[in-house]
Amino acid sequence: MVSIPYLENADLGPLADAATSWKVLPAKYESLQSEFEKRVLNQLKGHWEGEAAEAAFATMAKVRTEYENAAIEAGRIGKLLQDAHTEFAAVQKQLHALLDEARDNKYKVYDDGRVEDSDPRQDSPTASGTPGLAEERQDKLDSLVNRLTRVLERATAADEAASAALQRDVNGESSSFNTRVYTSLDAVEVDQASALMKKKGRLTDAEVTKLNLLLSANKNDPEFSRDFAVKVGAGNVLDKYNELIAPPAGTTLSKVELAQLKELKANLGTTIGTATTSDDHRKGGPDPAITKFQDELLAAGRREFNANSVEPSNGLNGYQLTSSLMSDGKWDTNFLQDYGDGLITAERNGANVGQNPDTYWGSSRSLGTTNIGALDPMAGYMDALGHNPEASTEFFTSATTVNGEKVDHYDYLMEDRHWPEGAGYTGDSKNLSGYNNLGHALESAVTGHSYDSTPSANTPAHNEKQAALMEKVVQSISKDDGLAHDGMRDSLGRMAGEYMPDIHQALTNDQSGNKDPFYPVSGSRAELTEQDTSRFLMTVGQDPDGYAAINLGESAYTSNLIDYHLQHPGAFEGSTETAMREIARSSGEVQGSIAIGRRDSDIGNGVEADKAYNDAMGRAGSYASGIVGTGIGVGTSFIATPAVGAGVGGLATTVTGDLINQMVEGTQRDTLGDTVYSSGADWENAKNSTSAVLRDAYQQSAEAQGKSHAADYGNILANEVEQGFQSADSNRDGYNQDKSGTGQG
Repeated sequence: MVSIPYLENADLGPLADAATSWKVLPAKYESLQSEFEKRVLNQLKGHWEGEAAEAAFATMAKVRTEYENAAIEAGRIGKLLQDAHTEFAAVQKQLHALLDEARDNKYKVYDDGRVEDSDPRQDSPTASGTPGLAEERQDKLDSLVNRLTRVLERATAADEAASAALQRDVNGESSSFNTRVYTSLDAVEVDQASALMKKKGRLTDAEVTKLNLLLSANKNDPEFSRDFAVKVGAGNVLDKYNELIAPPAGTTLSKVELAQLKELKANLGTTIGTATTSDDHRKGGPDPAITKFQDELLAAGRREFNANSVEPSNGLNGYQLTSSLMSDGKWDTNFLQDYGDGLITAERNGANVGQNPDTYWGSSRSLGTTNIGALDPMAGYMDALGHNPEASTEFFTSATTVNGEKVDHYDYLMEDRHWPEGAGYTGDSKNLSGYNNLGHALESAVTGHSYDSTPSANTPAHNEKQAALMEKVVQSISKDDGLAHDGMRDSLGRMAGEYMPDIHQALTNDQSGNKDPFYPVSGSRAELTEQDTSRFLMTVGQDPDGYAAINLGESAYTSNLIDYHLQHPGAFEGSTETAMREIARSSGEVQGSIAIGRRDSDIGNGVEADKAYNDAMGRAGSYASGIVGTGIGVGTSFIATPAVGAGVGGLATTVTGDLINQMVEGTQRDTLGDTVYSSGADWENAKNSTSAVLRDAYQQSAEAQGKSHAADYGNILANEVEQGFQSADSNRDGYNQDKSGTGQG
């Protein structure tokens, strides 16, 4: 692999000069050809006859052709060298930027790409007094290593491709000029990668390494991915992938070989996903070649792929192989709709003959010794939806007709389907059912961004379909808390965090009939009832990650909301004090509801539960920082007008970001003696922490705006939080009676 010093210090000037020199050669060869014709051929024609003349003219015709071929070859080499220079210059620029970033952040980068933290704070006796420092530094280090590796992979792939192209002799030992010289590195790398995928027989370790390098360097390149997919073909992609992840009986793979195959799974999945979306970048509409590839991939779902003739049971179904690849990358929206229809049809047809998903997908099949992939194809498909919000929203708000029966996608996957359990079905020993993947898909569907990314200033406001689906999720879990399965509550918590305006509106005491002045919502609003919302929050609060996402999301929202109303007193017809009271009361009801959930959780003893919840708050810190980074706390749903957005964007981010950081640090210290913020280890701590967040948000915002008497609101806000907690507590008894049929409603 290309080393850092080589790439960092490489002088690309000679390569640019060479490209320029080769690019001007075609004109010179064309000039020589013209002179040859004028001074030799044309002079001799009509003046020389006989056998000697015929032989000479035949030779001269070849010379004329050689001039033409020389011009073509020179031009193509010039284009290849120019492409190589552009690629090397781009990766060199990226490397320099990364090295500067590393030095600025006190990281040492070694020649082989290793990165070491050289921040003196790590060795300081007071380092332990800076909660989150070690985790923050490690996250930055990991990010640097990943990005450096990516740059070096691109450089290595380009270096090897350029070398192979320039040494290529398609004419064999012939001394003729080569008119089939590559003109781009992409073309070289496509041919190299496709040749490996179509090779007969199992790839060697060196070949798997080479394939990984090529795919990793180009997996997000639409042109490369498109040409690779078309050249290999859908059937060959699945054949080779199945062959690699299911070696012949008796084969023992080393840890390194297994790691290579897992890396290949991710690289191949991302590459094929990029290929399916490649015509999004194409002028003139859909690409017929990609349409054909997608059709072949859909048809392959019905095929059985036997890894070898000795143990045919190791072979997987086409849906299982494709869904395994779908866990990575972003796949085309329309393709995902067609694929989901086909997958549900296949599964429901199996159920119609008495097979549940366990039997249908697990019968006579296994993952073999590598345990790569998943027997339940719905798991990988859910993650594909989780990476494509548009496709996910569309899928969960539509249905498939199977044998004349309409199968609503949401109802089937959320309520009716039996999700097989076991690491073999999910491909993940830490996730024994596909509910985690289902949560990913739902999170993407209602938030408008992929499940593994945080909202940003570019995240659009919730649309009508997203809001309606969120209503359905809240209602479903309110009616049956068993639908909030282990593994998906972290996603449910983040979903709630990004619908905090809608949740606060559901819990408000405002009787004016117009809730927007209190809790402005841009786009469509999820129409939630207080009963459904309370039950939902209490259920999700039983999970540490669900609790943490709601806690931090709600705190970020109300902190920004306080700042908003202080900056825009005219947004609400009543007094500022009334607005502050209402915000604090509804905040108390939200925080009280999840505190009830935490109190009702069955995680274990107090110490064990505290650790689980505090650890979750630390994990949710990056999520909360993401929504704070938008300047509004909860995606874009808070901004009512561009003017409001501009007003909120500055101060609120500073105030709220500081509070969120202190909350995360407070849970890591884990005692109210060290900080006023707590993850709510008990009912009183939860109330105190909620009051402290609101008080400090008000005080910091008021002081920044030069308002006096900020301290007067401390008791006012605390009293309203108390009322909110009491409402949550009474809701628990009243709404649970309604649920069991012993009360009204």
